[in-house]
Amino acid sequence: MLGCLTLALLNAPAQAAPSDAAAADDPRPAFEHFIAAFNALDWNSFRASFADDASVFNPDIPEVVSLHRLDGRAEIERVFHAVFAAGSGGPHIVPQELRIQRFDGTAVITFEFTRGHGAFGRRTVVMTRDNGRWLIVHIHASNVARTSN
Repeated sequence: MLGCLTLALLNAPAQAAPSDAAAADDPRPAFEHFIAAFNALDWNSFRASFADDASVFNPDIPEVVSLHRLDGRAEIERVFHAVFAAGSGGPHIVPQELRIQRFDGTAVITFEFTRGHGAFGRRTVVMTRDNGRWLIVHIHASNVARTSN
């Protein structure tokens, strides 16, 4: 009986690891890759995270040359190239209170992060799945100078 059980286990298909399709269905790895690229000032990985028709609202920080909505990859790259050129060690974004909401091939990712001196940043990143890859279609960024709860 034990021999039959051993033979059955040896001939049974291996427990499947999460499929590539299941992994590709999760926006978290693409989001984490984007944050790591931004923190490391890895220009090529950063820019590859955006869809061609993406848009961005930047926070009011000295490195940003426009506070109006940025439309399309070329405009986003133009503005962020200046941000990357001004950076000395990356922005050091460590997402806190991360929330991922999924809607039919779209993910809305919101989080906060500490900026120092009691201030914090708030970000909303909207991603869509395109040809099996998660790409950013919109970022809305704001910073808050904490004055009270």
